[in-house]
Amino acid sequence: MNTLRLPRVIEETVEKIRSREIHGSTLAALKALEALEIAIEALRVDSSEEAVKAIKAFCKALYRARPTNIMLMNFLRHVVRTVERFGETSVDEIKSTVKLEITQLRDNVEKSLERIGIIGSRRLPKKATILTHSMSSTVYEILSRALKDGKELSVVVTESRPDFEGRLMASRLLRLGIPVTLTVDSAVRYFIKDVDLVLLGAEAVAANGAVVNKVGTSLVALAAHEARVRVYVAAGTYKFSPETMIGMPIRIEYRDPEVVLPSEERRRYGLEEVNVRTPIYDVTPPEYIDLLITERGVFPPQAAILILRESYGWPHMGLELGLDDL
Repeated sequence: MNTLRLPRVIEETVEKIRSREIHGSTLAALKALEALEIAIEALRVDSSEEAVKAIKAFCKALYRARPTNIMLMNFLRHVVRTVERFGETSVDEIKSTVKLEITQLRDNVEKSLERIGIIGSRRLPKKATILTHSMSSTVYEILSRALKDGKELSVVVTESRPDFEGRLMASRLLRLGIPVTLTVDSAVRYFIKDVDLVLLGAEAVAANGAVVNKVGTSLVALAAHEARVRVYVAAGTYKFSPETMIGMPIRIEYRDPEVVLPSEERRRYGLEEVNVRTPIYDVTPPEYIDLLITERGVFPPQAAILILRESYGWPHMGLELGLDDL
């Protein structure tokens, strides 16, 4: 294999993740693993060295589609470390080992979501109005489980602009039979007095307990903090960022300005020279978060560093592997 060309399944998945056709960090990570498995199955090379090189290239491309997705980064880093352990061996052995690792990662996600659903449901009152922001598979799992547990819920969902993931969340909750109120993001302060708690997902959790999530999350948490409404963040520990233990920031991506201000509207309103900045995520400080709900239990956000140390060790964590540098 002289020139490496990314398989079509990797290219298509990268584009769907980058364009946000695939919403939510959990779903994006699972779709990336699915594409990686298909690409590895179809991989035809002559040596283990070529196989390792190809798999690392696949992982790098998938990571770059959404570098803020720490769950995706942690999974891909796990795959890369697995293939780098191989010396001279057969290509088939490398492929079968990596596919087994991917299967185990997917199984772990399913078990984690189920566990978070059980733990999170226990934290919800028997009757409650809950506010949530954007689309989160983890939040959905908690609400779905709470409904099965006989709890009476209604949910206020923000649209989550500019990609409107909240509309997808509202649609899924309606199919469960949960009464839903959909509102614009800027109306959070108006509705916060009517809710019992705020339940949010996360793209990433930093070592200091700060949460990176869809832009607007920090304003939701601030409004709740001012109104003395409790804020729970549901996130598997695979979304905790080990890099933040050594001071590395979580990258904040930007959306194409066309999403907010299309070229036609720029011309219509004479805004050709305006600078449009569209961050996809923001950072919510730990002071605005009451609890982190994980598959290991519930913790104050300040305990994030303890979870990371338990998972990755200290001080040597193998963070010399940067997916950008592959």
